[in-house]
Amino acid sequence: MKVMYRVLLSIAVILAALLCYSAGSMTGVVAFFVLGIVLEGVFWLGIGKIFRRKAS
Repeated sequence: MKVMYRVLLSIAVILAALLCYSAGSMTGVVAFFVLGIVLEGVFWLGIGKIFRRKAS
């Protein structure tokens, strides 16, 4: 159950990042791009934790 929660949370975060990139692209607001970058970083850090736990 814990792995499923992490996977769903990762998917939600990457979709939010894509939404922020899209909103920033349409409106030209830099804050959306920055938020998208932060959310993408959270996504990649979360994915790394999943793979590190499996490898251990």
